Amino acid sequence: MAISFVGSAENSAINGGDVTITLPSGTATDDLVVVAYAIGDNDGVNFNMAMVTTGYTEVADLFANGLQQANLGVYWKKMGATPDTAATADGLGGADAAVAAVCMVFRGVDTTTPMDVTPTTATAINVMHPDPPSINFVDLAAWTVICGASGHLLGDAGTYTFPTGYITNAIDRGSDDTTDVTVGIGYRTTPADPEDPGVMTHSGVDTLDTSWCAATLALRPAPPPPAGGVVTPRSWGLLGLGA
Repeated sequence: MAISFVGSAENSAINGGDVTITLPSGTATDDLVVVAYAIGDNDGVNFNMAMVTTGYTEVADLFANGLQQANLGVYWKKMGATPDTAATADGLGGADAAVAAVCMVFRGVDTTTPMDVTPTTATAINVMHPDPPSINFVDLAAWTVICGASGHLLGDAGTYTFPTGYITNAIDRGSDDTTDVTVGIGYRTTPADPEDPGVMTHSGVDTLDTSWCAATLALRPAPPPPAGGVVTPRSWGLLGLGA
């Protein structure tokens, strides 16, 4: 089954507040929601990033300890019989911390093993342009997803220019506090193997007050249905399920 894009959403908070994202309309059973959220701070705290909404699996919890720090958490959840309408990320209460979150929803992802391989991650300081690392996936029909976050002092006006192949439907969100943050997410439908996504170029300029975190995911497509689309006793033997 081929993967398809359903929609995206974003939101932000200040003072370490929780961020609630209203999921795209049309989110359905078995859809995969990928959430990336970031905290910008200057207190040197490596936050234990977490989702308030239950059922999410964490694939990255990153910290770039520059003068203005970036924390990035990345999570996924398969929607159940009654799909969620919102996703809430934990702002963790930093009184001067900016929080921003983005999400994307995908259909046709394997419901048992949505991550084709272990996501790859990277961080850096004194730079504000996230560079999602290369990933070597298994399924040739996989889609890749990049997530990046930047800590800085540019307010909430900063945006990303996404690398080639990741521009369609890409989104970013900023938040303005004592330390500011930008977070973004994009996907590619026909990645190379291995895939080296390229840099998420921030609209700001590198200084000693900047840092970034990034993650690259590979989504495994759901297997095709058996001939006729329904598993019947007659087809069990063909599927290796017994006589």
